[in-house]
Amino acid sequence: MTLLLKIAKPVLDFALPQRCPACGEITPDGFSFCPICWEKIRFMNRPWCESCALPFPFQQADGALCADCLSNPPMHDGIRAAVAYDSTSRQIALRLKYGGKIGLAKMIARHLVRHLPEDRSDIIIAPVPLHWTRLWSRSFNQSALIGRELARLGGTAYCADLLIRTKRTPSLRGLSLKERRTAVGTAFVANPARQKMIAGARLLLVDDVFTTGATSNGCVKALKKSGASWVQIFCWARALRGEALPENSFGSVRT
Repeated sequence: MTLLLKIAKPVLDFALPQRCPACGEITPDGFSFCPICWEKIRFMNRPWCESCALPFPFQQADGALCADCLSNPPMHDGIRAAVAYDSTSRQIALRLKYGGKIGLAKMIARHLVRHLPEDRSDIIIAPVPLHWTRLWSRSFNQSALIGRELARLGGTAYCADLLIRTKRTPSLRGLSLKERRTAVGTAFVANPARQKMIAGARLLLVDDVFTTGATSNGCVKALKKSGASWVQIFCWARALRGEALPENSFGSVRT
């Protein structure tokens, strides 16, 4: 089989040119961006708030927090994102989520692996779950694809069903933060069959996009209620405070 793939790959690469994951332009490498999109993408790096990953304009002391996290400490134990959420990074999330380009999950995981903690021997990676009706209609959970690959690259444990989505929530598009939190606040519960695994655990919760945090906060609340000691959020793109959120005809990926 390996020999067959080696023979077939050059033929497939010629017949199906590899493309930029953001705009679809042909590129030399299937997971490389075209030069134009590469210039547009804003990769998330320190210095940032150690809690919410909001970038700081200048170097800060290790562990520094932004004003919002100091005045209103979040329930989670940090956000780590590969890139800032804008029209370019949004296209990648949409191509994965609605376009069925599931190979993008591997690209996203490769950009996230650099944010994994150095000591991750006892960490478990888990995805934000979909309601079974959406999973049935879409046939895959994009967060699960990213999480599984991230666990493989990072050499950590992975569990797809730590959380259960008990109700199908309406689209969050156009809702206020309060309305979003109400809509998803009781939508997640810890899986009773995984209670022993969750109790005292250090968890990485994987989602594709973080905007208002309503969905991930609902998940973190459920996990900590069941005894998780530490829950950090990992995502492809994170909305930055004060920046307008992009919209387009593909629908909404806001969470």
